[in-house]
Amino acid sequence: MRLLPASLTWRTLAVLVGALILSQATAFWLFEEQILRPRAALATRHFVSHLKSVSAAMQTMDEPQRRAFVGRVAEQDGVRIVVVRGSESMRPAPDRPGLHLFRERIRESFGAGADVFVRSGDAGEEPARPRTLWVKLPTGEREYWVAFPRGRVERDPLNAVLAWTAVGLAIAILATFLIVWRLNRPLGELARAASALGRGRDHAPVPERGPAEIRSLARAFNQMKENLRRAERDRATFLAGVSHDLRTPLARLRLDLEMLDGRIDATTQRAMVADVHDMDAIIDQFINFARGEVAEPPAPTDLARLAEAAAESAARSGTSLKREIEPVPTLMLRPLAVQRLIDNLIANAARHAGGEITLRTALAGGDVMLSVLDRGPGIPPAEVERMKQPFTRRDPSRSGASGAGLGLAIADRVAALHGGRLELRPREGGGLEARLVLPAT
Repeated sequence: MRLLPASLTWRTLAVLVGALILSQATAFWLFEEQILRPRAALATRHFVSHLKSVSAAMQTMDEPQRRAFVGRVAEQDGVRIVVVRGSESMRPAPDRPGLHLFRERIRESFGAGADVFVRSGDAGEEPARPRTLWVKLPTGEREYWVAFPRGRVERDPLNAVLAWTAVGLAIAILATFLIVWRLNRPLGELARAASALGRGRDHAPVPERGPAEIRSLARAFNQMKENLRRAERDRATFLAGVSHDLRTPLARLRLDLEMLDGRIDATTQRAMVADVHDMDAIIDQFINFARGEVAEPPAPTDLARLAEAAAESAARSGTSLKREIEPVPTLMLRPLAVQRLIDNLIANAARHAGGEITLRTALAGGDVMLSVLDRGPGIPPAEVERMKQPFTRRDPSRSGASGAGLGLAIADRVAALHGGRLELRPREGGGLEARLVLPAT
């Protein structure tokens, strides 16, 4: 089970959000310990001192002065003072952290019996967080209730913390997407270029932009692509040159053999002609392998029609071929390259299997398939990928056939160039199915 997300965006976001949450928790703890609690304690001391001043003042005033003083206090400080009548429905306030400190301070100032109350039945007030607190204030012969807002002695930072966290998360998410967007654009271009290069397609140089590391990576990729292109050109030039230079002596050798009629044994002559023909076929494979398919532009192509043309060409050369060709959608293909692919698969089947060969086209799901089926010895599954490599041949003791080992390599390269794949599968009842699979869209 994978716990971490796979994409760079979500991994970066998870790291930033985790770091932000840890940072916010640490900052809130420091704020609570170093700022909120000391300020709450200071506010509590000031308010308790104010209550002591009010109590002392009330004890020295007559009734008219008290009424005037109560009005001024209510107007200036938002504190309500009423006479204790004994019929009020009061209960001790919940022992919350902020109220606990205030409760201790008023008991220090007014005695152990002093307490903080809330009035039962106040509309709209939560029992755990009342908006108004009451303190019984002794002033000599009379006692007064002093009502004041809870915020005077206890502040609730929850809303501020939630807002702070929400804003921080929004900033982190926005910053993550900006960072990843700046990284992902050049990385996405690099990934597309690497994918095209892996399928044998040409691709424009990757733009060298973004952070220094991304620019360095793009520069290295472009250099590698240029080196591969140069090596491909050198290899193609070498193979084409060698193949071309061999054509002339082979032509002279074939002419000499034709002129030896009656001078040497006929069987020997036929064997020598066959050897020259095999060498000529190998040279054709070299030239086909050296020829770059990328230079041919894609065009709307009927794969079934290409298969029919290949079947007719194979029949003219004496190959026994059964056709099971069904109409398939028109595809954007390089016709000459795909034609070489089909010819190579048919020639491979004829060379290594013999007997009747079946050429089939079909549409299965979202794929177009072309298959060449034979009843030969087949290819073991463990050898399939090796047989697609250039210059790889099957054991001559099993097939007795010659060749340069390029037919399947050319077919595999052409399939990859078109975004498809070449599959070498065991045929039901024995033999091999060489299947070209191309996306229908």
